[in-house]
Amino acid sequence: MAEQNRVKIGLVGASWFADLWYLPVVQMHPDAELYAICSEGGGSARRMADQYGIPHVFGSYEEMLERGGLDGVCIITPNDVHVTIAEAAMNRGIHVMSEKPLALDLKEAGQMMLSAERSGIIHGVNFTYREHPGVRRIKAMLSEGLIGRLQSGHFEYTGDYGVTGPPGWRGSIAKGGIGGVLADLGSHLIDLAQYVTGDGLSEVSADATFAHRDKNPDAAADAVIFLARSEGGAQHSFRTSWMEHQGEKGQTIRMHLNGALGIIEFAVSHLGSSLSYTLHEGGKTVVDLREDGLPAWNEDEPSSESSFRPWRLTDRNEVWKWIDRIRDRKEGTAEASADYPTFADGYYAQAVMEAVMQAAEERRWVPIQRVK
Repeated sequence: MAEQNRVKIGLVGASWFADLWYLPVVQMHPDAELYAICSEGGGSARRMADQYGIPHVFGSYEEMLERGGLDGVCIITPNDVHVTIAEAAMNRGIHVMSEKPLALDLKEAGQMMLSAERSGIIHGVNFTYREHPGVRRIKAMLSEGLIGRLQSGHFEYTGDYGVTGPPGWRGSIAKGGIGGVLADLGSHLIDLAQYVTGDGLSEVSADATFAHRDKNPDAAADAVIFLARSEGGAQHSFRTSWMEHQGEKGQTIRMHLNGALGIIEFAVSHLGSSLSYTLHEGGKTVVDLREDGLPAWNEDEPSSESSFRPWRLTDRNEVWKWIDRIRDRKEGTAEASADYPTFADGYYAQAVMEAVMQAAEERRWVPIQRVK
């Protein structure tokens, strides 16, 4: 792509996660340009701009959107301002990639989805784990009927960075939402469950803990467990916590899927990945994920980000795929595959989270609100 036609990307937010996940991949994309970045006051944005050679730095998103000449914007901020920034961008015809969860609540998520549809912009939500090679294998196994009709599943995502107290704005009801860890880690589980099974949830029953509420009235939920019935009739359980000691694992995702013909078991952490299936007739098979460039789970190896999310700096990154579609729209060619999470997926996860927190408060089964 000619230099003047490259996709100009701006970032709202200059945090450690912007440095980990967004800035490197935008810089690597051959058809993208890291054109602008902003942060409140501009200090952290200036430091990132110096590191990555970003030419335009702003102290507010309003100024950046108005003066930046952007094709797309990535929103990497606390959850409470996603909707405001996204609306400002979409009103200018700027494409949007939002961090998960999509918004602070379902009303905001619905507003964002409707605005995206009306404006015609290309929109995405950074549900990163769909691209894990093990997850892709599981999706294929289920689609091929390896374990027969799915009867039940267990989905788990844990960390330990909330053991001593609410982890920054993510643990704040005002900034992150009352769900806390449910929004931070659990939203990934909700998306993964629908992605691999192709089956959404219909109703939930739940329990949530607020271990740090006695010291901080703004402390959000730090551990959430919920049961769910799927639209296809399967029973599922979900567990997420940022108060579970991890040792060297960093963070841990586990999935256990039970079908009429057998089970699939999957785990990934900063120590590696493991995947196996056991059939009623045929015994257990361990899948060698090294074929996909993944290290096997090894307690003796050092913990590393490359073991947990090895596709981070590749064209399978959700941000990369979003840029591909903007490029194709810009060039007037057939747009790249839409096989990445959009605002509709973000809305679905938000609907499940809202039902889960309502169920935890009211101690009853709550139906998932669908798009009207």
